[in-house]
Amino acid sequence: MEAEDWKVPASDYDENILSVYDNDQDGRIGSIIKRLGGGKKTAVDLGCGTGKFLPLLANHFRGVQACDYSKEMINEAKKSHKHLHNLDYNVCDLRTSAPKMRPFDIALCINAILSSSIGDRENIWRNVRKSVRTSGHLVLVVPSLESALYSKYRLVEWNVRNGDSSKQALTEGFETEDKNGKIISRGGIINCGGIPTKHYLKEELICLAHRFGFKIKSTEKITYPWSTEFSKPPKWMKSPLPWDWLILLEKQNLRNR
Repeated sequence: MEAEDWKVPASDYDENILSVYDNDQDGRIGSIIKRLGGGKKTAVDLGCGTGKFLPLLANHFRGVQACDYSKEMINEAKKSHKHLHNLDYNVCDLRTSAPKMRPFDIALCINAILSSSIGDRENIWRNVRKSVRTSGHLVLVVPSLESALYSKYRLVEWNVRNGDSSKQALTEGFETEDKNGKIISRGGIINCGGIPTKHYLKEELICLAHRFGFKIKSTEKITYPWSTEFSKPPKWMKSPLPWDWLILLEKQNLRNR
């Protein structure tokens, strides 16, 4: 997934993009932010979009920087949060640069490391690391590859229950090529609304955290209703629900590892 793939109008962003903020019904991210906040601490939202998390961050940190690659998103966030006076805004493409005024005590990175390009993801991870001070924290949310495969299983189950043959159920449940005949799912790349999007295994996140100098403090799931995966899912399709990974990481000094 490239940054250009997300070029939806800022005014339509909330209608077109799954809101982690709205679906975190247990308040897991909010709980982490409140616990790590403090009167003298600073925070950055890497990929803030229209800024749903900004009021929460502004209420618990002395200074907050809102970053997004899209100038239109930044302008929309500014318009929506004029009443918050401890916010700074920065148009920043994490593929090429880290935010200004770094490092921060905490970085929020919600579904921002999604590029289908390994090179781009490597650069983003490096710039995310630069954004956090040593012993500071990264609150990371990424799509789960386990969940994506599980959702495809539920679609196969749905097809079987509807009377499809085994071959039909599998073919319609597990697509193997995109419209151009390119193999998908390789490397955790799954089509989401036609956009090739990186999904992560839990064990993969453990390896990435270690390689980029982070210690994992906790791993949780943010679950979503089935309506986020399928149009008009059947009533029998209940829990377990699909999820994203929510990982809390602490930045370590690479020389001391």
